[in-house]
Amino acid sequence: MPKACLIIVFNHRYDKNIPVLEKIYAPRFSHIYFLVPFYNGNDPRVIPVYESSNFFQSFFAQGYHRFFKEEFTHYIFTGDDCLLTPHINENNFLEQTGLPANTELISGFIELHKLSGRPWWHTYKAVDFFNNRKGAEVKMELPSYEEAVAKFRHHGIAVEPLTTKNIFGTQTPPNKGWLEYWAFRQYYLRFKWKQYRKNGKIELPYPVAGSYSDVLIVTRESIYDFCRYCGIMGAVGLFVELAIPTALLLASQKIVQEKELRLKGRALWTAAEVEEVEKKFNGSLKSLVNGFPPGQLYYHPVKLSKWNNDL
Repeated sequence: MPKACLIIVFNHRYDKNIPVLEKIYAPRFSHIYFLVPFYNGNDPRVIPVYESSNFFQSFFAQGYHRFFKEEFTHYIFTGDDCLLTPHINENNFLEQTGLPANTELISGFIELHKLSGRPWWHTYKAVDFFNNRKGAEVKMELPSYEEAVAKFRHHGIAVEPLTTKNIFGTQTPPNKGWLEYWAFRQYYLRFKWKQYRKNGKIELPYPVAGSYSDVLIVTRESIYDFCRYCGIMGAVGLFVELAIPTALLLASQKIVQEKELRLKGRALWTAAEVEEVEKKFNGSLKSLVNGFPPGQLYYHPVKLSKWNNDL
């Protein structure tokens, strides 16, 4: 029988959310751990971790030896502001979601060579894979470039050179002036990445993919390698939404994306969408849990401090 451990990841330290989350999930999961940065309390379920939220993949590596147990067939990772449907528990999550056994789950992969339009600000960090941070000697700790490409292809993910538009988009980011952004692009394209330029494109020094990474399910067979690769990519300073999907692609034999599940998540990308959900349930956690839409895997974000804790 499948048995899942629930691991709730905090980007920032919000200790007040811990008892609320325990009340929400304890009836359904007998083993819950909280990865909380800089925690110095005495809750035995909380694992203190130490890293920037931009690299929270490191939390998984740091917490592994506390949360890993052979009895768990799966590890469900979710953000503290990502509320999972109340219809899943530690034993029925495969049946409810439609996730095949021995398969990992991630929201959906982003192939960097397909990006265009508004820039994804972190794409350039993929090109700086080995240079985002100094002092981490990791090349011998990862599969070779060729092995990684083969892994990606096994999962149906292509690795191709990037164009300027893939990396920097066709629009100036809202927080930058056009001249500043032009100079930024020129510095990277003409100087810093000269060694990676080939036929008018930029070759990635190591295969990388992106993904929204607030819900993740990892199997017992893959959890060690996944956490280890996450720690390595934390050491080199690879942004978390590049690091987590890349680590999963390297560690896994079979991965399902959310679009293939029976249940689909709902990400609230705008303030208006967040407000709509808060109004729909009158800001009541009890109403939200009791009225969770059928067919929906999660809401994200649900900022618990804004909701009435009336469970």
